[in-house]
Amino acid sequence: MRLGKVQIGHSYVVDLDDKDMVDHAKDALYEDLMNAVKYDELPSNIEAVNAPDASEGDIPDFLTERDDD
Repeated sequence: MRLGKVQIGHSYVVDLDDKDMVDHAKDALYEDLMNAVKYDELPSNIEAVNAPDASEGDIPDFLTERDDD
């Protein structure tokens, strides 16, 4: 089994000691995500990546439940 993560692949590098920069980046990220939803671009920002440090126990229960109806 290869474990990975499905994530929204968008981020900004910031100086964590600069609160204003962090807050500005948070606002920008929020705006980017809202625009991605508005213009139906969100699916193209969702990616699956390898997660070598993850364990099988990290998989949420709702993803392992099977609906056999």
